[in-house]
Amino acid sequence: MFINRAYVERESLSDRDLERLRASLADQVQRYEYAIRNYPPDRMEKHGRPFLDKLREKVAHVDALITSRTNVR
Repeated sequence: MFINRAYVERESLSDRDLERLRASLADQVQRYEYAIRNYPPDRMEKHGRPFLDKLREKVAHVDALITSRTNVR
């Protein structure tokens, strides 16, 4: 399953698949941080930072879902 589709369907994923999604998203954040490390400041603010923030927000949503599942049980 692709990361974007898995993220859209994150509520219905098993715990194992949710952990795999979280790991994939965290890897994607790390790779993007590496890719934009030499962006000039204007390009960083216009393109780099907003996309990185969206990726980090996805990781935070998945983390919150994992936490809510562990607190329920």
